[in-house]
Amino acid sequence: MPKSYKLKLVLGGSPASGKNTVINTNEDNGSPIGVSFKSVECLVNEEDIYKFIVWDLKDRERFRFLFPVFCRGACAGLLCIDLSNKESFSDLNRWITLFKKNMEEFPIILIGTNANLANREVSEDAIINLIANNEDLIYIEYTSLLSVEENLEEIFKRLIKTLQPRHTLSHFNLTFNKEDEQLIRLKNFFDRCPICKKSIHNNVGLKNVYKNMVDSDALRLKESLIRLVNNIEEIRVDYSNKITLGIPCCDCYKKIFD
Repeated sequence: MPKSYKLKLVLGGSPASGKNTVINTNEDNGSPIGVSFKSVECLVNEEDIYKFIVWDLKDRERFRFLFPVFCRGACAGLLCIDLSNKESFSDLNRWITLFKKNMEEFPIILIGTNANLANREVSEDAIINLIANNEDLIYIEYTSLLSVEENLEEIFKRLIKTLQPRHTLSHFNLTFNKEDEQLIRLKNFFDRCPICKKSIHNNVGLKNVYKNMVDSDALRLKESLIRLVNNIEEIRVDYSNKITLGIPCCDCYKKIFD
C-alpha cells in the first residue's frame, strides 16, 4: 500500500557557504523571522511520497537564539560549506554542535559546494578529519558537472536511504513545490467525492499516477484522465444527466467494494 511521509529538514551554513545554490529558499535572503521555507517532494518506487519541508536558517547574529527552537522536530539536517572559502569551513563546528545538541539520532548531510573550482581552499584531508571526528556525518560534493536536479536527487536519495535503510529505491523522482499546471487541473477536477460530495484533501493516488513514467497502465490512465478533463465541457453537455464523474473518497470506496 502506498505510503506518504511529511518530514521537516533544517538547512544550515554561513551566508558564504553556497547553500542558495543547493536549495534556494529565498532569493533576496531577507526573511524577517530568521528562517524561510521550501517544499521538496520525492516520489519513490512510483508509489511512496516523501514531502520534505526545508527550514533554511538565516545565519545572522540576532536570529541565532531561535535556532534551537527551529531545529526541534526535524528528521535530519543539511549543512553546506563552500570548498573555495575557508571561512565557511571554520564555522562548521558551531553548526554541528547546534544540530547534535537539539536533535537526537539526527543524521547530518554535509554538502560541499563549488567542488569544481580551481581555487579550492578546503582540502580533502580537512574533510576526512572532520568526518573522522563526527562519524554520523554524511558527505556529498555538489558538483557543477551535474545539473541542479541531478545533484539534489543524489542528496535526497542518500537522505531517504539513511532514514529508511531497508527501503530499496528502484525508481526516484524529485519535484519542488511548484506543480505542473495539468496536474493542478486534475486535482481541482477530482477534489470532491462524487458520492458523498466531501472534499478529498490528500489525493495521493492521483499524484502517483500522474508522476509515474514507467508503468504502461499508469501512463494510459494518465492520458485518459487528461483527455477527460480537457473535453469535460462537451461531455457535460451530452451526459450531464446520466453519469457522475469523480474519484470516491476512502470511506465511500470501502462501502462500495468491501
